[in-house]
Amino acid sequence: MVLPFTLIELSVLGIALLIYARHARDYEKITLENSELTIELNLGYKKSLTQWNAPWVRVKDPESLYDRKKDLVILESGAQTISIGQFILAEKRHDLAKEIRQALRLCLH
Repeated sequence: MVLPFTLIELSVLGIALLIYARHARDYEKITLENSELTIELNLGYKKSLTQWNAPWVRVKDPESLYDRKKDLVILESGAQTISIGQFILAEKRHDLAKEIRQALRLCLH
C-alpha cells in the first residue's frame, strides 16, 4: 500500500517542481537610454523585447487593487500597450508608475 502512495506523491512533487522551474526566471526589465525606452519581459517560455521612442510613451496608474488584471501599470505608445509590475507589491505599483513618469520627463529635458 505504501508504494502506490509514494509514486503519487513523487509525481505530484515532480509536477510542482516543473511548474516552479518554468517561472523561476520570470522578470520584467525597463531600460531608458537617451530617448529610447526598452521593455524586456520574460514570462514562462515567452520572451518579448519592445523598444519605444520615450517621448511618445504614456504611463497609466493601476486602476484597482482588487482586480489582478487592472492593478498593473500600463505603458502605451501608439496602439501598443504593455502591462508591467506583476513582480512587485500592489501597493508599490503607483510608485513604479510615478518613477517611470519622472524618468521619462527627465529624458525630455
